[in-house]
Amino acid sequence: MNTKKLVSLLIKYRSSIASLLLFVVLYISRPTALSLSIGFFLIVSGMLFRAWSAGHINKNNELATGGPYALTRNPLYFGNFLIGLGVATAGRTLACYLIFFIYYMVFFPFLMYLEHQQLKEKFKEKYLEWYQKSNTFFPKIKRIHHSDFNISLYIRNKEYRVAFFSLLVVMVLIFKTISRYKSI
Repeated sequence: MNTKKLVSLLIKYRSSIASLLLFVVLYISRPTALSLSIGFFLIVSGMLFRAWSAGHINKNNELATGGPYALTRNPLYFGNFLIGLGVATAGRTLACYLIFFIYYMVFFPFLMYLEHQQLKEKFKEKYLEWYQKSNTFFPKIKRIHHSDFNISLYIRNKEYRVAFFSLLVVMVLIFKTISRYKSI
């Protein structure tokens, strides 16, 4: 199998792979009240950053440059990073962190590269100008002068699914934490 086919397969099945790995992480997790609290903070921060981002992106129609896109070219992926880091932190095992970081480093650099190529081709000079002003991944710390969050974009981008599944994961981790304390 050539590299292009392998990358295509990985990207096609990334959500299925992520779901499988999430089940493994939840199974091996050993949350405590402290790890769950820190993890919950990170998960909610990631969910909110993604929600803010989803309310600014009209996929394949316009180049999003306002709101969180003024801070980073990849705010949705940064939000995913916070959510994944939160789950790993709540899980409180080295294996949880390793699974998260390996998964993230395998998939997200490829996705960012592919999106970069697509946006450069579609939006040309406008994209290149924005590209030079924004950070690739970690948000720039700066004041945002204008942020037009659009709830209909949030809904059209189906971002509520991320919130639902993230909260479901938190519930599983809470249940595991309570179960641990009951057995002590």
